Amino acid sequence: MKHLVLLFLLTLPCWLKAQPRPAYCDDLPTTYEKGGTPPGGSRQPLPRFNTASVTEYKVQVAILRNTDPHGYPFHEKLVARWRPCEQVWVVESRESFTDRQAAERLRQELENLGYRGAYITELVAFQPN
Repeated sequence: MKHLVLLFLLTLPCWLKAQPRPAYCDDLPTTYEKGGTPPGGSRQPLPRFNTASVTEYKVQVAILRNTDPHGYPFHEKLVARWRPCEQVWVVESRESFTDRQAAERLRQELENLGYRGAYITELVAFQPN
């Protein structure tokens, strides 16, 4: 019984810290416009804005599964972002770049600091028209 209580006390912080998965993770529509209607409700249309899409770039250095980045001293130019559907932390550049060469310079700098395998990802950002 003593071991059971000890096990419970040791795993309690993990249970308390666990973040629930959003409902959209389990019921992803093919496209937003063609998605099904949730049972007993209706899907609200996404708001539209007078913006244009542009390509930006980030540098990713790690994807962490079963590892909490809070206690790890990553470089100051990096952030860790939680992706609830995949249940992973993505460690990437704090800044996004409109110029791919600037992203490439940061990728090279991070590789020289020891982040082997750093790579560039594309984002779609939105700017006012």
